[in-house]
Formats: sequence, C-alpha cells, structure tokens
Amino acid sequence: MLMTCSVLTAVPAAAAGPDPAGAVNPFIGTGSGGPVVGDVDAFPGATVPFGMVQWSPDTPGRPSGGGYRYEDHDITGFSLTHLSGVGCPTGGDLPFLPLVGALPADPGTASLPFTHADESAVPGRYTVTAGGIGVALAAGARTAVGQFTYPRTDAARLLVKVAGSQNGSAGATFGAVGDREITGSVTSGRFCGQPNAYTVHFAAVFDRPFTSVGTWGGTTASGRGPASRRAPAAALPVAGGVVTFDTRSDPVVRVKVALSYVDVAGAEANLRAEARTFDVSAVAGAARQAWDRRLRRIRISGGTADQRTQFYTALYHALLGPNLFSDSDGRYRGFDGRVHRTARPQYANFSGWDIYRSEIPLLALLAPDETSDLMASLLRDADEGGWLPKWPVASGYTGVMNGDAADPILAGAYAFGARGFDARHAVDLMVHGAEADGPPGQGFYVERPSRVPYLARGYVPNTQSTSISPVPNGASETLEYAVDDFAVSRLAGAVGRGDVAGRFHRRSQNWANVFDTATGYVRPRDADGAFPPGEPVATGGGFGQSGFQEGNAAQYTWMVPQNLRAVADGIGGNAAAAARLDEYFRQLNAGPNEPFHWQGNEPTFGTPWAYDTVGQPWKTQATVRRIVTGLYHATPGGEPGNDDVGALSSWYVWAALGLYPQTPGVPLLVVGSPLFPHAEIDAGPGRRIVVDAPGAAADRPYVHGLRVDGRPTGHTWLALPERGVTRLDFTLAATPDTRWGTGRDDAPPSFGAGPVRFPPTTRAFLTVNPGQVRLSPGQPSTVDVTVDNGLGTGPVTVTWRASATAGLTFTPASATVTAAAGGRAATPMTVAAAAGLPSGFYQVTIRGVAANGAVIQTTHLLVTVARPGETIPTAYVSNYSDATVTPVDTRTGTAGPTIPAGNGPDGVVVTPDNTEVYIANNNSNSVTVVSTVDNRVVATVPVGSVAADVDVTPDGRTVWVSNFGDGTVQPIDTATHTAGPPVAVGGNPQRLRIAPGGARLWVPNQGWTRRRWRSPVP
Repeated sequence: MLMTCSVLTAVPAAAAGPDPAGAVNPFIGTGSGGPVVGDVDAFPGATVPFGMVQWSPDTPGRPSGGGYRYEDHDITGFSLTHLSGVGCPTGGDLPFLPLVGALPADPGTASLPFTHADESAVPGRYTVTAGGIGVALAAGARTAVGQFTYPRTDAARLLVKVAGSQNGSAGATFGAVGDREITGSVTSGRFCGQPNAYTVHFAAVFDRPFTSVGTWGGTTASGRGPASRRAPAAALPVAGGVVTFDTRSDPVVRVKVALSYVDVAGAEANLRAEARTFDVSAVAGAARQAWDRRLRRIRISGGTADQRTQFYTALYHALLGPNLFSDSDGRYRGFDGRVHRTARPQYANFSGWDIYRSEIPLLALLAPDETSDLMASLLRDADEGGWLPKWPVASGYTGVMNGDAADPILAGAYAFGARGFDARHAVDLMVHGAEADGPPGQGFYVERPSRVPYLARGYVPNTQSTSISPVPNGASETLEYAVDDFAVSRLAGAVGRGDVAGRFHRRSQNWANVFDTATGYVRPRDADGAFPPGEPVATGGGFGQSGFQEGNAAQYTWMVPQNLRAVADGIGGNAAAAARLDEYFRQLNAGPNEPFHWQGNEPTFGTPWAYDTVGQPWKTQATVRRIVTGLYHATPGGEPGNDDVGALSSWYVWAALGLYPQTPGVPLLVVGSPLFPHAEIDAGPGRRIVVDAPGAAADRPYVHGLRVDGRPTGHTWLALPERGVTRLDFTLAATPDTRWGTGRDDAPPSFGAGPVRFPPTTRAFLTVNPGQVRLSPGQPSTVDVTVDNGLGTGPVTVTWRASATAGLTFTPASATVTAAAGGRAATPMTVAAAAGLPSGFYQVTIRGVAANGAVIQTTHLLVTVARPGETIPTAYVSNYSDATVTPVDTRTGTAGPTIPAGNGPDGVVVTPDNTEVYIANNNSNSVTVVSTVDNRVVATVPVGSVAADVDVTPDGRTVWVSNFGDGTVQPIDTATHTAGPPVAVGGNPQRLRIAPGGARLWVPNQGWTRRRWRSPVP
C-alpha cells in the first residue's frame, strides 16, 4: 500500500480532457510484479513520442532497457538512451551524474541517494533531488536540457560515465571543446548476446564555463587543470570524463545535450537545429504538448481516476518507440555501415516479435504518417543490409526471437491505415526473406534460419534452437512462419500480386502440420515427422517446453490467428475447445512452464478473445476483464510482464476499448466489452471510431447488445472501414448474456485455404529396455522392444525395424505388433557383436510406423562394445538446453549415453590423466565432476554465480572456474572436489585459459574493455 500511495502522489491522476498527459504516471512499470512477472523494465525519465533521447535515471538494480528499479534508493547516473520494457540489457548510454567535492577512487561507481518523496515525473520531464543536488531534465526529439542545482561550492562536478552503457562498452571517448562544450561517444551492443554493435555520439553545451576538465580510466582529455579556450581537444579513449564548476555565486548549471548515431558533428548539428534554449520548463512544456497531441487521439470519459491513469499510461508506453535514428539533416548510419541521407525520418529499435500483434495496428490506427515512416525505415534497413530485420537495435541485426516479424509488422501497418510506404517493394523483400538464399546480413543474420526445412516439409523439425530460444523451438517457429506467410499473402493481395498472395496463403496453413489430433495440441515434430511420446504439455524447470520459444503447447496451440476455426475443429469442436479454454484460464499469468495462460508474453495475447470463435463470447468479455482488473494496476509493478517497448501496454489499450486486432494483416477487430462509458478514436485522416457504453464499469463486462452505426448486430467482430465515422453502441450488464453473439455467422471469420489436412498421429510410442547394454564380442544380450499404447484410446498396430553399423546383429530385426488400448506389447530382441568389431560406442536405431501411417518417434539402444576393464577414448559435449553431457567416441564419432549434469552446462574440461571431467553449470552455480571410467557423476561442487567455463592446470591438481555473474574466478581442488575462495576479476568473466606452462590464468571480461591475468596457483 505504501508503494501505491507514493506512486500516485508523484503524479496525481487526472481526468481525460484537453491534457491527457496529466493522467500519465511514468512510474507505472518501473518496479517488479513478482516472481512470474519480474521487472516490468519501464523508465520514468524525459522523452517525447518516438524520440531519440530518453534522459532518465539509472539505479543499482538497473533492469534491462529501463535501467530504473523503483525499490532502489540510489541513482548511479542519468543516461541518455533507454528502451522501455525490453527483456535483455541495452541502452543506458552516456550516464551523466552530478557530484560535489572529491571524486571517489573509481568515479564509475559513484551514486547519489534519493527518496521517492523528492522526485516527480510527467511526460517529457523528470525532476529529483538526490544527494542534496537538484536535477531537472526535459527532452525533445534528438536533444534534451538539464538543470543541476548544486550547493554553493568551487567543486561542483558533472561526471559523464561514457563507458557506462547497460551492456558494457567496446570503446568510449570524451573530449572538451573550449570551456563550455564536451563531446564523446560510446560503442556498445551485444543485445541478448548477439554480435550487433552501435556507436552513439553526444555533444553537450553549458550555459557557463567549467573551471576544469578531466577523465578517468584512460588518457586525460585536457588535463585536470583549468579548462582551455583554445582549439578543441581530441576525444580520447576513456571510461569517463568530468567537468567542474564554481557555484559559489550561482548554484545553477544548465546544459543542452544532443545525440547522433553518425558522428559528433551530427550531434552538434542537432544541437544547433533543435536545442534553442536552456530553459527546462520551456522544453518540458513543448514535450507535454507533443504528448497531448498524440494521447488526445483517443479520448475517454468516465471510469475511475486509476483506470484513466492506467489507460493513458499504457497509451504513453505504446508511443515510446520505435525510436528516431536519423539526424536533423537526414543523415543516418545504415545497415551496410555507411552514412545515408533521407528526406523522411529514419527509425530504429523495432521490438518485432513483441509488437506485431497489437502495438503496430494501434500505431497505424492512431499515427498513420509516423507508422508509414516506421515501415519505410524497415525497407531501407533491408535494402542496405540485404534482409528485413527482426528486433533490430540501432543499425544492427540481432535475429532475436523466432519467426519473421517484419512480415506481420508491414502487413498489419498497411491494413490499419499506414499506407505511406512502398508496399509493392515491401512484398518483394518479404518474398526474398521467405524463399531466397543469399549471404547472411552483417555476416551472421539469417531472416528465416529454418527456411529450408520449412519449405521442404511444411514444418520446422524440432532439432535445434534458433533466435536465442533456450530450447529447441520447431513448433513455435512453424506457427510464426505460418502467420508470417499469411501476412505476406494479405499485403501481396492488397497490392495486386495475386500469384504471391495465393502461394503464401496456402503456405499459411502449415500450422496444421504440427497439430496433433490425437491430443488436440500443437506439438513439435522431429526430422522423421514424429510427434514426441507422452503428455502434450510437459511442465518442469527451464524456460519453456521443448518445441516452443518462451512457452508451452497449452499456450501456443491457440496462436493460429489466421484460422482459429480450424484449431477449434481439430480440438473436437466448439464445446471441446471451450472446455479446453476454461481449464486453460484457471490461471492468468502462469509463466512459461505451466499449462495455463501467460498474459505476460506476446504469443498468448489473442487467446482471451478465442471464446468469440467458439461461440461463447461472454467468456471473452469476462476473461479480458479479469486480466485488465487483476493484472494491470497503477503501481510500479502494475503490468503482467516486461512491457516490451509498449507491447503489453498496447494490449491494455485495446482491451479497455473492448476491441482487439486478432489477425495480422486484416483490418478486422474482434469484440470484447469497453471499460469506459465513452471513447472516441481518431483513426487517421477522415476516420473516427466512437464507442458508447452507458453504465460501463469494471464489474459490468457482459454485452447484452451491440449496434454498429445504429444497426443491431450479433457479430463479435468489426470490419474496419477505411473512412468515415463508425459508431459502436454497447448495452452492458453485470451478468452474462449467453445468447448474444452465438449465432452461426456471429464468430469472427477465419482464413483457411480449403480443407485442413492434419498429419496422421498416434499416442503409441516405442521403448527399449534396458536402454543401454555393454557387450563383449561373442557375448550377446537381450532387450525388450515395446509398443507402449498406455495413453491410447484404441488398439494400434505398429511395425518396427532395428538397424545399426555392420558387426551388430539383431534377432529379430523387425516385428509387427498390436497393442490394445491402454496396453503394451513387448518383443524380446537379442543383440550380438561380431568378433572383429572394434571397441567403442554404437547406436542401434529402432524406427516404427503405425498402421494409419503415423511416424513414431525413433528410439535408440546404446551399445558399448568393450572387453572387461577396457576404456574408450572419449570427448565430452555439454548440452545446455537439457542439462546433460554427451560422451563421444573420438574414433567412431558415435555418441554414448548422456550424463546428467547441472542446469545449463557450459564449459567442459578433462583432467590431464583422463580420469575426470569437470562441467561448469551456468544456471545451478555449480561444477559437475564425472568419472571417465564409467561416465558416472562423482561430485557436484558449489561455486559462484553463473559458472561459465573451466580449465585445468598442467599438473591436474587444480581446476579453475569463471563465475560470469559475480565477476570472479575460483579454484577447485581435484583431490577433494572442494572450491577455494573466489578471486575478483573484471565484469562478466566468461571463458578462461591457463597458459601452457601453468604460471598464468587469462580471463577475458565481457563487462570490461580489458583482460586480467593471475597466477593459477591458489
């Protein structure tokens, strides 16, 4: 309650009217929503819609993107760039921090204490008193102004932590130009661990001369003596710079600052073009007007103060990005690394997978001109880099998240009114990304990394993880590609490309190739075409189920917005589908591992609206309202997950209006129920939507009637007209109307391509027991090959066949077996090794096919051929996603039986005497020790945070482990399997190597710009 009160005190809630910005509370989303939600990752600082600059405080917790944790009580800097709500560290570039007096030994660690009672934030302005220094910040498009009110002193400092980006820096510079200007740059990147990079430059001009200038962590910029009025000092590689002011006669220091992603000259030009005053109030006033213009495009009335604050804050968050990237003269750095010039703004930072579902349609509806510029920016990115990007940061590809999100982004923007870009060229680029081969973008980026198997098979085999998925993601990749293909078909059709439209529309039904009718779920298939055995929703540890990026089968089954009708039919019809939804919505924010809804992640955004398709729209109305009132609040942790640059906020805006853009690329809205009695939406030139719902309230979600332009309708969807005024008049009540919207033709349309063909399937699977045997030549062993139909509801006949390398024989080598419903049928099989078969690991493959043509997942028998006491030369491979290590016969290349390790196994090393294997486990903060004699775990050694890599001294006595999470390395005594005390090194040490002589240990520190070494002797 205390948290809620302090937030609401910071920015009083205001009724919507001529100043909807007054209803915005930028502190919403700056806290944590609990163990499932985690940090929402928003920031409270000063910015304008789609602005380049976000001047905002960072705190020690420094959540990804936003940089500010509400629970913290210190400010480490006011950095100039932030991305709201992203899931990986980025931005936080160029933090400024005022200080008084002597600098700490490492100025990069300096901070200021503050309390929430001394800070406030409104759109475009942020103020705080921290450590006795007053700070007021305001922002424009490419520039910002700051005012720092110091105590009266001759040692008023302003630090610029140029190397202090949230994700570290690969280089930073700082320099002075006379005694009133400073400039510099930082190179950062590695978003979500990818190889992207960007350099951002700044120029800052003060309203008074500084008395001295200096640097730390590198070469002195222009001495620590008096500031010079001579020629500009060269910007030099440093960790940070500091200027000092004498505030004994005037305590206020003002600064204008600008950014450029081209060069310092671009930042200086932006200053001259846009920063015309040092007056924070004037700049903040202009920013407030810019926000009001955008926010007034939706005008609501009624509701509570908290509801209006939540609504306009959500709309505010949705308008924060993507971000302006070109300079005032039109220059920008392209995906080819060159400087280009454009007559229209260039934008960057498209959170693709997150925003295509609900945010892009909202932006296109409310800001069609700006959204057209966004789309034109994506096309320029592709022209320069070779491919449409997904989750581009600055001018770099990242490839983050599965699918090909640029396709539904472009098609969705066009469908909802953003027509000011070359849509025909967009189609050409979309087709190129979906079907063409070519060199990777920027040396590594592939638009559709699973393109080849998808085109060949109609699905993506679940054999690898792509796009930073922590698990193999074949099923979710297939679903995303099918949505992407549907989006291509819609935009191609809109521009008269019928051939492309037809081809991609047919391909958009590929989702059916991963729909398992035996279970009624979308499930992954392997390279042979088999669904996995067992229950369709496998819950447990990790982050999502194998086959699905950030989710599971229960959540992803509904992610077929182009043909929900066929999904419901595959489950068993409307009644069965509704019952499935009822069970699924028993929890609303369960996270990636439970078979319930996870509102905090984008693939599930459309699922609450699926009841409209199955003839029970009153449950859509109730479920959406449960989410709106139960998971969104006017508090720091008041969202169900990372806001993802406005994605979760945009969903809230649609839900509160009672509408949702269900199908990417289609100008269609499905219907829920409005939260407010009245709303007017300016939907582009010549188009307006008016929603009236007398008596609307949080506890009155049920629709008893709807009139569209005065005509009563039972349709639970609305085709969006291109022009004119559309009037929606709802009749709402506190109890459900189980008749409205349930007519045969009332459900939203689905977009099939003829009869859906599902693959043949069975619940039966094959097992072999025991799963591994050890043989000596001439000494056979017997195993049971079993057809397990324990989950089946009817009998199944399966033909299986065993095969292996020459020298292993089986009796019998195949069989046809029938297992009763709920039963099992076993066949004994004898395995023998020929006398001349070399020792080693061998794999027996057992394949099966059911009588209906269903491919059964291949199973394997692992055979070790060795004489008593004989060992096999072995290498060990860590399997990060499934917490195992695989031994590999170095002579035959055959893998042996996997060995359980800790969670997230990473670096592996074998001792010089070949007796033990040490495995660093990222996620369980431990090192697993395995005996090479029998590949058995003999010890688990607790170590520091995020154990990343291991190496062993030449004498075999000590194994060193790098602890990525806490900046240390640690010795392990191989005789006792105990860890010694950690040794501090640089930030984020990952790999480490011991010099051949054993005298030194080299540790590259990702969070630093230099390496450390130490003696490996404990």
